[in-house]
Amino acid sequence: MDIADNRRVKQLIVLGNGFDLTCGLKSQYEDFYSSVKDNFNNILVDYAFGTKLKNPNWTDVESNLLDLLNSFASYYKGVYDGDVAMLFDLLDNLSSKYRSRGDLEEHIRDQKLENLPIAFSLMKEEVKEFEKRLAIYLKSQILIGNYYRNSRKLAVSLCLAEYRNDLLCAYEGSRTEKYAERKRLMQTGEYIADFFSFNYTPVYKGANPHQIQNIHGNIDGNNTILGIDGHEAEDDLLEFTKTYRLLSHSQVTERIDLSQRFHCIKFFGHSLGEADYSYFQSIFDGLDLYNAKTKLFFYFEVYDPEKRTEIISNNYHAVSKLLKHYGETFKSNPDHGKNLMHKLILEGRLTVKELDCSLLDK
Repeated sequence: MDIADNRRVKQLIVLGNGFDLTCGLKSQYEDFYSSVKDNFNNILVDYAFGTKLKNPNWTDVESNLLDLLNSFASYYKGVYDGDVAMLFDLLDNLSSKYRSRGDLEEHIRDQKLENLPIAFSLMKEEVKEFEKRLAIYLKSQILIGNYYRNSRKLAVSLCLAEYRNDLLCAYEGSRTEKYAERKRLMQTGEYIADFFSFNYTPVYKGANPHQIQNIHGNIDGNNTILGIDGHEAEDDLLEFTKTYRLLSHSQVTERIDLSQRFHCIKFFGHSLGEADYSYFQSIFDGLDLYNAKTKLFFYFEVYDPEKRTEIISNNYHAVSKLLKHYGETFKSNPDHGKNLMHKLILEGRLTVKELDCSLLDK
């Protein structure tokens, strides 16, 4: 139902995994790995645990996938110079797992996969299996604790932030009254938002979202995907990129019109990592960020009081890096790119701040 005419402000809210974590969901890959380490035979899990002791980012599944694909490609091209023993173990486990499949038997020789295309075909199966198991895990976690309630409250808080900040903070004896007013405002549609989510989890109806787009699929639709960044991927890796894999979900009808004139874009819980820069560029290009009046709000939660200074600094750094990178895409007018962030600050269109989450009962 399109109720855009009722909106006092048009806002786009971009969600990352920090949203789910703030809501109490154990959605980090480390949590998932711990839950399946003894009962899930999958190469991505094996590789993660195999590199844990020497890789501080061992849970980064997309980086691990890229490392595996590059390692296999190098091995079959005869130029691999990494941990040969571990690579052989992974290939042996992969071939053993699929030996019983008649259509692959002829391509396995002495426990070794015959060529790179066969190895990659099995990797596609492993990725799909990983996605399905991850979706099952997230569904089970959602049923534990207060995720439904907290995600609704946090989504509403994001909708009201900057416009009704008086309804974000909890004071003694005022919760019931504030919750009633928040609910009323969401029902009227004045402050409802479009949600652009990088998570696999849904945005629940209590926030009365105008539109929702889970860019990488969602667990309710059983269409979750993971993939590598396609920006510099070699041709033989294209089928493993997020962009390529998104093509298989082109039938999804719920897509946000990123060219509409949003009054503001609010980010919460996203690391703003380089792997997702292409998405942010599409959003900023769509609304013509340099010339538009759109305000940007980058929210964060101080999840550890002892790391408060570090968390704040990391957020300022991530925002600065993102906008600097986006400015570098202004090929036709490099000067605009260089002063983009300065312009946003002068015009009061850029804010990085902590979001008060005190109305969440975690």
